[in-house]
Amino acid sequence: MLGVFAVLAAIPVVLDVWPVRAAAVDVAALRERMITSTDQPHSGYAQSTGLLGLPALPNLSEVTALASGTTEMRSWYAAADRWRVDVLGPGTERDIYQTPGAQYIWDFGDNHLTGIEGDQPIRLPRASDLTPPELVRRVLGLAAGDRVEPLAAKRVAGVAAAGLRLVPGSADTTVAHVDMWADPDTGLPLQAEVTARGGTRPVFVTRFLEVHFTAPDPAVLVPPVRNPEIGFHVTEAPDILGLINRRRPVALPADLGGHARREGVPGLTAAAAYGTGLTSFVVTALPRRIGGQAYQRVAAFGTAVEVPAGAAALIATGLLTVLVVQTGERTYLAAGFVQPVVLQRAAADLARTVP
Repeated sequence: MLGVFAVLAAIPVVLDVWPVRAAAVDVAALRERMITSTDQPHSGYAQSTGLLGLPALPNLSEVTALASGTTEMRSWYAAADRWRVDVLGPGTERDIYQTPGAQYIWDFGDNHLTGIEGDQPIRLPRASDLTPPELVRRVLGLAAGDRVEPLAAKRVAGVAAAGLRLVPGSADTTVAHVDMWADPDTGLPLQAEVTARGGTRPVFVTRFLEVHFTAPDPAVLVPPVRNPEIGFHVTEAPDILGLINRRRPVALPADLGGHARREGVPGLTAAAAYGTGLTSFVVTALPRRIGGQAYQRVAAFGTAVEVPAGAAALIATGLLTVLVVQTGERTYLAAGFVQPVVLQRAAADLARTVP
């Protein structure tokens, strides 16, 4: 009997290492299928794991946890404007619903539903950005001009997935390569692995453990019904970035460290993106109290950066680089998959910015 159990237990391992044959797909065609896979309905159970080791930052602990821990997600996707992602934890659940007219966040632990009105031109990263389809499409969209190479097929969630490797062309990014696997017929991304320069193994992985290529039940995509027993509120600023822009508008420089500011959103001045492709980084101005706490945290875990005025500190994880600059009454936070020298140059420019 023990021998039977041993054989049964070994089956998943054998399946994982057994040679996989996926349908032959030209690497350029596979890339295009991944990008245009937004029309493919699906549902599944996904897991992302980050090994960046970032310390928790004030009002940003959920973001740093995404990069430095494991996130379990259940997702249902019917279309780009109709989907749901549940983030699962021990005794907790936080669900994001996208509907054609609005977005809703349901916090099971707090028994509270939040409705988000209007577009969110800039917001903090969240778990729904880390499902394999969403992350892969974002990366490929950013790195349109970077080289892709074929990878050996891989079995992901029971699917013989075709693979490709994206290799950034710029030396300014910390990303060595991003390996991606997708269903060869639909192009739906199933797994992605990000490896930093100088690394021998991925420092961030997202993958489906279970996936179904059928449209979810429409009832699953309907957020909880408002009733007197649950809390409910509506907001236009679901996270700290929206609040910063409303309460403390700041004009960020047109150029930082030799990288031009990308075209902004009308009325949005507190945060901006600089650079192109995987050498992009974001900068935001922080309120005084939060800014002070963020600087102390980064200074405690990182290294000091020389600037013409004020003070600056930087954390380099190998993949993600985080910078905080204090100048006058202003504090700036910058982050990106860029080499530390890129943000060091940006720090000098921010320190010269007159509040």
